[in-house]
Amino acid sequence: MSIVSIILAENKCQDITCEPGISLLKVLQSAGVYLPAICGGNGNCGKCAVRVRDGYLPVTASDRAYFPGSRLEEGYRLACAAFPAEDIRVEVSETGEGDFSAVNSFDAGEESPPGLDENLLSLEKSAESYARRLAPDRKLSYAELLEASKLAEAQGRFFEAAAGEPEKLTVYRERGRILRISGGPEPVYAAAVDVGTTTLALALLDLRTGRVAARFSAVNRQREAGADVISRIQRANDGELPRLSRTVREQIAEGISALCREASTEVRALRKIAIAGNTTMMHLLLGLSCRLLGQTPFTPVTLDMVSLSGREIFDGELSCETVVLPGISTYVGADITAGLLFAGIHKARGPALFMDIGTNGEMALAHKGKILCAATAAGPAFEGGNIRWGTGSVPGAISRVLVRDGAWECTTIGGRPPVGICGSGVVDIVYQGLKTGLIQQSGRFSKDLLPGGEISLAKTGDGRDIVFCQKDVRELQLGKSAVRSGLDALLNHAGLGYGDIETLYLAGGFGFNLNMESGAGIGLIPDALLPRVSLIGNSSLGGAVKFLLNPEHEETLYRIAAQSEEFSLPEDRYFSGHFIDNINFD
Repeated sequence: MSIVSIILAENKCQDITCEPGISLLKVLQSAGVYLPAICGGNGNCGKCAVRVRDGYLPVTASDRAYFPGSRLEEGYRLACAAFPAEDIRVEVSETGEGDFSAVNSFDAGEESPPGLDENLLSLEKSAESYARRLAPDRKLSYAELLEASKLAEAQGRFFEAAAGEPEKLTVYRERGRILRISGGPEPVYAAAVDVGTTTLALALLDLRTGRVAARFSAVNRQREAGADVISRIQRANDGELPRLSRTVREQIAEGISALCREASTEVRALRKIAIAGNTTMMHLLLGLSCRLLGQTPFTPVTLDMVSLSGREIFDGELSCETVVLPGISTYVGADITAGLLFAGIHKARGPALFMDIGTNGEMALAHKGKILCAATAAGPAFEGGNIRWGTGSVPGAISRVLVRDGAWECTTIGGRPPVGICGSGVVDIVYQGLKTGLIQQSGRFSKDLLPGGEISLAKTGDGRDIVFCQKDVRELQLGKSAVRSGLDALLNHAGLGYGDIETLYLAGGFGFNLNMESGAGIGLIPDALLPRVSLIGNSSLGGAVKFLLNPEHEETLYRIAAQSEEFSLPEDRYFSGHFIDNINFD
């Protein structure tokens, strides 16, 4: 047994006991220290770097693959490949993911209508209960009774004073249900939440006006358990479900607290929370077994809407009604149901496509009153995962790339010094490489033009070279082919061509930041659809907002799910054949 002394930000130190045979990554995670490990701790991504300050950790093959000799001499190691056998002192650097720039915006079109009915109420003295006077035809929930109690308190004080006219109070109702009673017009809040595999995005709504009062986004800290849903499922099935569940619940609560601070209100002012996300994320949030999500026939515990009290999943003051939106299948979840609602694709008159490109590639085709849905494992390359210098959308991430007069020109998020490459930058690099002949149509580097086997893009603030290598191209090829082949197969199954599609709704953070010319240039977006692309941003969050602002959309969500049919790409020969064809960039 050994002691690991951890140096955190601002030189704060923490000592942890390390059992023999336990990786340093797991030791850090058990202590609540966040390190991205998007490969699931298998030594393949190089993201969980630490620096040994005192003591000894041997250099492993994984370390040599990701650190040059000078960095190894400085003590840099991968935490997932390190197994402390003696007392050590390690430094955990800031990952930059605290400033992760997730897309929490969406094209809402016209201003949203209020989600509440609002009326003034003046009560005279009477022996009839306040509950009966407020809702004579129905029983009140406990939350409604607490609001009725406020009314009784206010009216009681007035009657005791016996002066003037009876006080009038404002009653806010949603579909007849009492949400709030107050002394005058004031905000009544709800929160929409999108739990993505990579990011979390939240919006605080003023239900009286229909306006977004505040926004929040962050990296999903479950990334320490792997970048994709399969990694998370495996970790959940290995006994880590409680920790993964606790992680996302705490993050949502932190995000809601941040929203309320920005809007100068209190958490207890919230009256409703709506949460959307893929099926795996919803199972992890609710603490449901993931045992059968990753094996045939991929059976979820539930795909239905789940309503519960905030106290059932959140600690602290979050006690309002919380609704988890319904999904369509194990791999087409509530984030897509919400996205389809937001896009209005269920009302499309002609053929319309919906596509959300990320770690998971989900797509839907609306045609003749039906919605054909599919999902494909795009992999994490579109979000900077499994790329040697890949990173999320953090300040300093290379997001735009152009070759001008033979030189690589890089634009970073926030204009900061380069720290890595995010997904849109990866696509730009490959497209520019294809245009200049540095990358062949097969995806191979041109050896005569790149004798070193890598593209040098920029230098970090401390002088390290940010490079793009052959393996990075292969990672993008796999993701590109999965998405494009899925689209091809979906339209083939429906007997349609790309010329028949009236609109392609492109959702999600990657699509929002994608250079469309580059996307078409690598074959990700069909050329015929470029003029018909509609960028709609975070449609999952937008759909949760729509649900909160219009209670009638509960039925709409169920109608969308009923209209939807899943099309299994892995079982489709057309998909399999085109996957091989679409690997190339021609």
